[in-house]
Amino acid sequence: MTPALELRDLHFAYGRGASVRGVSLTLHAGDCYGFLGHNGAGKTTVMRLALGLLRPTRGSVRVLGIDAIAQPRAAKAQCGALIERPGFHLHATARQNLVALARLQGMTRPLAGAEADRVLARTGLVAATHRKVGTFSMGMRQRLGIAQALLGRPRVLLLDEPTNGLDPEGVADLKALLRSLASDDGVAVLVSSHQLAELDGLCNRVGVLREGAMVVEGDLAALRAQLTTRHVVVGSPRAAIRERLAALGVTADERPDGAFVAQLGAVPPGDAARALAKVADLQTFAPEPVALETIYLRASELRGDGAVAGATPKAPRVVTPVDPPPFPRWRAFRHELATLRLQRSTALLLALPALYAAWRVSGYRDSVQAALARVQKGELFSADAGSGWLALAQALQAGAPALALVLAWFASQSIAVDLAGDTLRNTLLRATTRLDVLLGKALALGALALGGGLLLIGAALAAAGALVGFGDLEEVTRTGGRQTLAVAADAAPAVLDAARTLLLPFVAVAAVALAMSALARRPARALALALCALLLPELFRDRLRDDAGWLLTSHLPTGLRDDSALGYASAVARGAADALWRFEAQATLAPLAWLAGGLVMAGLLLRRQRVA
Repeated sequence: MTPALELRDLHFAYGRGASVRGVSLTLHAGDCYGFLGHNGAGKTTVMRLALGLLRPTRGSVRVLGIDAIAQPRAAKAQCGALIERPGFHLHATARQNLVALARLQGMTRPLAGAEADRVLARTGLVAATHRKVGTFSMGMRQRLGIAQALLGRPRVLLLDEPTNGLDPEGVADLKALLRSLASDDGVAVLVSSHQLAELDGLCNRVGVLREGAMVVEGDLAALRAQLTTRHVVVGSPRAAIRERLAALGVTADERPDGAFVAQLGAVPPGDAARALAKVADLQTFAPEPVALETIYLRASELRGDGAVAGATPKAPRVVTPVDPPPFPRWRAFRHELATLRLQRSTALLLALPALYAAWRVSGYRDSVQAALARVQKGELFSADAGSGWLALAQALQAGAPALALVLAWFASQSIAVDLAGDTLRNTLLRATTRLDVLLGKALALGALALGGGLLLIGAALAAAGALVGFGDLEEVTRTGGRQTLAVAADAAPAVLDAARTLLLPFVAVAAVALAMSALARRPARALALALCALLLPELFRDRLRDDAGWLLTSHLPTGLRDDSALGYASAVARGAADALWRFEAQATLAPLAWLAGGLVMAGLLLRRQRVA
């Protein structure tokens, strides 16, 4: 029978010292495996290795016969997990978080909603379905973490310290749930804990980990059978019991409750009971149950995977692995878009540059009207009568830096916020890889950049047409004379083409900021790094001279200077005869180079980033 989970000779080190050394363990369908060890023993690291969050330096991981290192998506499709702190989007409701994760697993929207409702009911969170996770107590978040692990009915369930934050009722509910999953549904459950009492009576197999090495692992009944049994003796008078045990040569400890715990050694239990019954009224004479704590403390004395004498082996369960859901990068892209939609600030921040550009068009119209009024009063000799194309160019010059800043914000937070809030781990526990997640984020940010750019251009274009009009730019004198400064037929293609060239630099800004997000684990630091990466190259502009066209800021207005196509178009719309676009040759290649460099750097950094 193929094991549900099989780890063989796993090795891993965070630094110079090995944190996991040759760990092996086996789970079959229907097993509930207690993974025991002190804090820092390496239990969480082993689970991360099993789930593909870390890559072992040596060893193998197989899930239902699938090589998890060679086929990570197929292996993850069989698993559900809760590793350390449960991470969720705090501004979203419990159901919204679960639906988003279920959709990432490949479920349709109706099925994802039904699945979210099912796991909420199973973990006792029905009353909190539509509450924001940010209002949850620690115990409620822990229950929600267990709920997300149950999405999709996994064949293998890995839970790391699942009782953290749970009250006694919650612990009892969890134990009942795990028993049901293992016995009724045939799920292979691996539960790590240093609270041994919480696992007692739950597991049929255990493994003891110390200092990164497996001391023993095997069937719990077999391990208990290897330990010398002690007997609990309760009766009166206690003095007579104490004297008779001493006469038999039996060592015994007296517990605070008055019971004796006797190590019979070579004395047969029947002989000891008869001898004690002659001098005392015995109420209890029974073997002491071997607790998990005893097995943990005496693990070095045990041999793993021994057979239990006289025991009937459990009937093997046959579990067929499910196929991983298709289109992992499309699912990751869709998930990132859903995450952006869940944030209330997304639409507002994206609309602000467009609103600012429209406001600048209004300001341009007001300034034109004020100048013409002064001409009529004789205060000025002449003034231009305004042009929608010039208004559009100037509005885009004002709105483009604002949009670039908004995109730098979104992209720099994309990975850093997920790392800080532990939501990236939930994403990577689905049937996706780090590359899938990165490309999903890159595509979502690219769509955001293009959407924001088109919204900016559309708002400025609409405002310019409505408030100014797209005629020729003419100069009006106090005598009523009019002279054409710029013909609309010449200004229109220059401004529209310049507006189009903004889109690729916007996407490049998002890619560079995404790379900085993969570099920093703190959102504020990621934003600072993104701004530095975009603006610090300006220090070398004078040295680069004619090669300054390779700077990304040469293709976007910065608010301080504008060497981009938009600056050239603005000059054309004003009627400047000497208008020059210095960096036309690099207009496409330079943003593409920054875009490719940002994505490659983000991929390399995310691959090395430790996902807690």
